[in-house]
Amino acid sequence: MRKHLILMMLSVVVVISGAVVWSFIAHEDDELPDDLAAFDLETRPQSNRYLFDYARALRHYEEGAHRYLARLMSRFQIEALIVSVPALPAGQRLETLAVDLVNQWRIGAQHEGRGLLLLLVDETKQVKLEVGYALEDVFTDAFSGYVEDLQLGPYYRAGDIGTGLIAVMEMLEERAQFKDQGGYTPELIAQSDAALLAGGAGAARDLPRYTGNSSRTAAKPVGRGARSPEEAWEFMLDKWAGDGADIDIDPYTEMTRLAMGPADKPDPRTTKWLDHWREADYQVLRDGDYAVIWFGAIDGWENSPFLFCNTGDGWKFDIVWQRRLVVMADNPKWQVAQGPYPYVGLMREAWQSTAKDLPLSREDLYRCADDAAIAARMAGLHSALDRDPTDTAATLELLRLSVNTNQRPAIVRPLIEQAKRLAPESAEPWKYSALYNVTAFFQYRTAMRDIERFIALRPGDPFGHDVKGFLLYRLGEYQDSIASLEHAVELDPDDGYAYALMARDYALLARAASGLNRERYKMQALAMRQKAERVPAVDGQRLAWLDSWIRKRL
Repeated sequence: MRKHLILMMLSVVVVISGAVVWSFIAHEDDELPDDLAAFDLETRPQSNRYLFDYARALRHYEEGAHRYLARLMSRFQIEALIVSVPALPAGQRLETLAVDLVNQWRIGAQHEGRGLLLLLVDETKQVKLEVGYALEDVFTDAFSGYVEDLQLGPYYRAGDIGTGLIAVMEMLEERAQFKDQGGYTPELIAQSDAALLAGGAGAARDLPRYTGNSSRTAAKPVGRGARSPEEAWEFMLDKWAGDGADIDIDPYTEMTRLAMGPADKPDPRTTKWLDHWREADYQVLRDGDYAVIWFGAIDGWENSPFLFCNTGDGWKFDIVWQRRLVVMADNPKWQVAQGPYPYVGLMREAWQSTAKDLPLSREDLYRCADDAAIAARMAGLHSALDRDPTDTAATLELLRLSVNTNQRPAIVRPLIEQAKRLAPESAEPWKYSALYNVTAFFQYRTAMRDIERFIALRPGDPFGHDVKGFLLYRLGEYQDSIASLEHAVELDPDDGYAYALMARDYALLARAASGLNRERYKMQALAMRQKAERVPAVDGQRLAWLDSWIRKRL
């Protein structure tokens, strides 16, 4: 085990992003860090800051990353930092810089050596993970090597750091959970390392599929689907296990294959609980063309549900709604996103999340039956942009489709920037940037900047005020949320979404108030709930959730 003499303790710098993606939910007091001063090896700029992105390599993930790292500190007492630098100082090696940072910044020195460091060098796309001595029994050399050489490093070099950060986040959370619960043995950790590295080599070999614009990899049509959801589930597990060579059924939709590659070449993160899934009891919950493989409303990320749909050509795994609806909260908790979406009604027993409950229009709701047509349309738009990179209409439509199908950051982020350049007076790039920041990364303050720009360009559209009200609600700014939602209903008096969300705002204000103020807020909450019921297009499912939620708080 590598050890470095540090002033008192050793720590690690961890590179992580808090989104979606990352599936971690914001707290009311989350703040975006201020701009950094110039990098100074001798002095840590801020003791309560965990992300130091001098290279601006993580600029799209800053809010969520800082939130996640702060939570590692509060929940596990692990001081984890992200440090990115544009280049290595002259004459200095990566390993030396990491050790110097740990020493000079005293990372983890106040936490008995419980620290993590992931250092990024943007010029060479190098990654270095260092581990505090108090964590070395769980965050092993093998684990660090996997992160550096087979997980984050390759994604970083392939220009898809967002996907790599998501993977690293999951692994750090699991290892921290090991340490926190105790009871582990060296043999158990060694087994975990062996499984990780066995899969990791495969991930490294398959990584070239992440380079460039992988939305074009769907040129070969997927095969026909299974006859039933359970058959699709069992066939998918067989293919993941390497036992599906003779199975001519394709369990993936086009969008699932774009996101995950071929079913018989899974990423190791996909298969880490394969033995559990093959042995676990499950139910098939079905409503028409939508079905859920359901292990029960029990804790454990490995027990979260899987979503399948009938594409018209058989049953297949639906990665789009899987990413949108299944929210991986604090390990081992998982939740299901609220909203008028398919699958949600089948999973009523699960913990509910409002983290992504946005007022989406029909044009922004993905339909599994349209999956193949969407993939073909996206391929055509890419071809159009190959011929003319300044084609504004093609850029805007491709951005819309990419956000609505939850494509990876390496695909969506360049489209957002390109759309903003090509159409500076259009509200659409700002709309989809805001939606992506929420649905992929839970970056509410970042999304606020986008939606403010959308409102400035399209002030008469209630959508912008609804989204702003949602963001303020998630940030705990309930009075400001109400003001924005009141503007929305001035523009559209039949905005049931706004009334229901105002009911939540008033209920939370009542909970924090006392005396007459409490009663006044309570009455306003109930009044908003009644207005939500009187609009022409009543969302009965939303009202049912709202009633259950209010009963617990008022």
